[in-house]
Amino acid sequence: MRIGFIDSGVGGLSILAAVRAKVPASYIYVMDNFYLPYGEKSESFIQSRLAQLSALLLEKGADLIVIACNTATTQAVASLRTQFSVPFVGTVPAIKPAAAQFCQQGFTVLATPATCRSDYLKGLIAEFASACTVRTAGSSELVRLAEQKVWYRQNIQVQVEAELKALDMLSVPPVALVLGCTHFPFLATELSHCLPQTTLLDTADAIARRVITLIGRLPAISGQSDDYHHLYISSGVLDAQQRQRVAELGFDQYEYWSKPALTD
Repeated sequence: MRIGFIDSGVGGLSILAAVRAKVPASYIYVMDNFYLPYGEKSESFIQSRLAQLSALLLEKGADLIVIACNTATTQAVASLRTQFSVPFVGTVPAIKPAAAQFCQQGFTVLATPATCRSDYLKGLIAEFASACTVRTAGSSELVRLAEQKVWYRQNIQVQVEAELKALDMLSVPPVALVLGCTHFPFLATELSHCLPQTTLLDTADAIARRVITLIGRLPAISGQSDDYHHLYISSGVLDAQQRQRVAELGFDQYEYWSKPALTD
């Protein structure tokens, strides 16, 4: 079994960790870091680029693909499902569980700018939280800070606090905060330090359960070894420290894939 993951950066690794803990498989992680962050790209760009990356994963033998990015899911997963027969698992903000637990108090969705303005998110809120007070806050800076923390182990507490202040989240902290970008679980410690009374919600475990369900529906795959290998692919050049981190993150293979996007 080979399972592919797509994100513009390291955020999807938070999802991969949850899936990998439950599903023995070979994992292929495509990090489209040349175009990081997706939250600042157009819908047409994301749809075209995700089709390219999905085709790459199929060439590598992926049996199932996880779009480990909220922005890419909201913008492109419906289109991908019409183009490819492989199962896709999307990543969407935890609006439904947040509404079930915190509707009376209200909650905030912290996501990328693209996710915040997407019709997909608006639809989720309308479907599951129409009776709730829901605030959205869009940040690309927190994506960049998560990248710095994961790659270089930088202490980014001060910068996270400054960004939350700029988003006006510190004067009246939310009761609950939906982490609507897969990068943001990597900032859970920093977010909790700034918002100690706020409950953080993400969807990693729910995605892992969905992957398990879909794998159970796939035909039996024969001829594959149980000697699992994990491949990391980046579209941007990695420096020496990043290459070392790839190995530390459990990938025994690495490839640089430089094919440019078909549209700007």
